[in-house]
Amino acid sequence: MGKKKLRPFSGQQNASILSNSYPRFFIVKRVSPNKDTFHGVSPFLVEKSISDTVGEVKSIKKLRSGDLLVEVASSKQSQQILKLKSMSSIPVSVSPHETLNTSKGVITCGELFNVPLDEITEKLQSQGVSHVRRITIRRDGQLLNTKHLVLTFSSHVLPEYVKAGYMRLSVRP
Repeated sequence: MGKKKLRPFSGQQNASILSNSYPRFFIVKRVSPNKDTFHGVSPFLVEKSISDTVGEVKSIKKLRSGDLLVEVASSKQSQQILKLKSMSSIPVSVSPHETLNTSKGVITCGELFNVPLDEITEKLQSQGVSHVRRITIRRDGQLLNTKHLVLTFSSHVLPEYVKAGYMRLSVRP
């Protein structure tokens, strides 16, 4: 038999995920009247101006659109990059990436079948849940609700479980 896997007590694991929950991915766009992108800008200039203001970041990638995708390493860098208004003489705007900073998981619970989705969202918000959607199936031309819920978390890390009242529900990817 193998070693027993040590898990944190009760709510410790979820609390540690919430404390590490900050936007890690950002989109940096050039602000110009004639829709310029970073295609013609020196990568050395971009790297130097970001590292001078924010520090050493995890990664910088140029997207097909010409914008930059920046992954930061800490919450301090996350706050600093949002304040970035220009790279040397190039005006820029910075915003958190819409989808890379979230994760989705599925829970199954028959007890939540008759509970409204907005109440579930409100009660699970303290655990990092930002949106709840119920999975539906079509039978004989009618949409039927199921006991499965898709939870959107405001962290890129999916927790192992959530606590819905007294119940501990495992989260599946």
